[in-house]
Amino acid sequence: MSQISRKELKSDEFVSGMDAALEFFLQHRDRIIAAAVIVVVVAAAGYGYYAWNANRNQKANTLLAVGVNTLHAPLTPATAGSGGYADAAARAQAAVAQFQKVVDQYGSSSAGQMARYYMGLAQLDLKTPEAAKQAQANLEQAGNSGDAAVATAARHALANLALQQGNLAKAHELLLALTHQDSPTLPRAVA
Repeated sequence: MSQISRKELKSDEFVSGMDAALEFFLQHRDRIIAAAVIVVVVAAAGYGYYAWNANRNQKANTLLAVGVNTLHAPLTPATAGSGGYADAAARAQAAVAQFQKVVDQYGSSSAGQMARYYMGLAQLDLKTPEAAKQAQANLEQAGNSGDAAVATAARHALANLALQQGNLAKAHELLLALTHQDSPTLPRAVA
């Protein structure tokens, strides 16, 4: 009887393992190919959604930045081509229009929720009763948004609006609620 060396034994195990794998593949080829196609399609769909969402968020953030820049633009006498705003109301009106575009096109995104908050602030700058009602409605919607930072900032703005309107009970209620949360945009101590 001849003995099998270790090297021959290992190579035989490897060869037999490969033979078993090949036979398994040949028996289940259709299922394996179908599973591979499904995995590739799901991965491609996931990447496609990710790319679409990233592009959408980038566009929303760009529009939001334009509105914020308008809202914070300095007041300068408007001359031909200067693009300045003569008063706060004109600047606020331009900013409201830009924020409205963001809300209309990207309202469910975080930039859309932030635009609703800024639109409320800009409407307060218009200093008309109708604009104040619209501002309050926008700030309340932003206060109920899923983005905690936006919701906190909007509730703080609503508390300030209630103070300006003389509604101290409402302001107290809002500020008391803000003291029970901890947000990076509005720490408890500030509330």
